[in-house]
Amino acid sequence: MSASPEQNPRSDGELDEKQLCMNCVSPNEPAAHFCVKCGAPLSSYAAIGPFESLFAEGHIYRQAAARPRKLIVVLGICLIFGTMALVGVLFVMMGRDEGLGYVVLGACSFAISVAIILKTVGNYVAQKRAIRKSVSPPESPPI
Repeated sequence: MSASPEQNPRSDGELDEKQLCMNCVSPNEPAAHFCVKCGAPLSSYAAIGPFESLFAEGHIYRQAAARPRKLIVVLGICLIFGTMALVGVLFVMMGRDEGLGYVVLGACSFAISVAIILKTVGNYVAQKRAIRKSVSPPESPPI
């Protein structure tokens, strides 16, 4: 006996359903916890799971560095990663007495922190310039 289409609980439309990411609007599998394109959390488990919450926080930092919309976000990134850069400098200074491991760890911490700060500030300035260009009236030709 074959099942009639009315008896089959799943139709062809349900098999193709995808969950859309609220951040980048890309389709994802219904059971996915994170977006495959941008890494944004899609489910509540992604934000409350012990290991998954690290990925969710990472998405927030990546988004803040890539598209800072307000100056307070830039200042927050500078505060967070500026502190990390300062700790890196302290490790490098401590490494002169303690060993090479502290120097390497401090140098890596400093370099990563400064790179994130520069990227965030650069993206903020570029975004503001793009907004000013799109808002400013076109120049009239000289007479």
